[in-house]
Amino acid sequence: MKNLLLISSVLLISGCVQKNVNSHYPTSNPSRNSYNITQQTNSNYHRNNYKNPHFLNTQIEKTAKSHLGKKYVWGANGPYTFDCSGFTKAVFAKYKIDIPRVSKEQAKVGRIIPWNYLQKGDLIFFDSKKSSRVSHVGIYLGEGKFIHASSSKHRVVISKLTSNYYSKHFKWGRRVTEATRYASR
Repeated sequence: MKNLLLISSVLLISGCVQKNVNSHYPTSNPSRNSYNITQQTNSNYHRNNYKNPHFLNTQIEKTAKSHLGKKYVWGANGPYTFDCSGFTKAVFAKYKIDIPRVSKEQAKVGRIIPWNYLQKGDLIFFDSKKSSRVSHVGIYLGEGKFIHASSSKHRVVISKLTSNYYSKHFKWGRRVTEATRYASR
């Protein structure tokens, strides 16, 4: 975390980061290694990411959509079957963003984002009819839609966040791409 703050400070001083960017990165707890930022090595990724701050989120969306229709299997990590948190972990891992394996732990990393501030690429979390604890995760796509490995549909699908069920059970969003975007410049 100290390295991330040092990099962020250098970027801010050098003018690489917009002045109004908040330094709200994932909370750091040295005993919990749940969020790992790795430098990107692909120079084309660097170039596109630097020029367009939404590049990473667009790539996450593209990767997530490439799994549409794949079968839901509880405990599955991919590449052919997924459960909800296995799906999100696999999608983010492609971009060297290491998030925990289970949804309740994924719900603890990144910056909390309320419903009305969600952006494409944010993780979104839900509880269930049986419990108020986090039990499901998906990836927000924008325009009120999200993609997830659905246990009720038995596959990876796109759903509306405003549907009766999901709007009632939405807990919060988490932005885990922001720190990576600024640290990789």
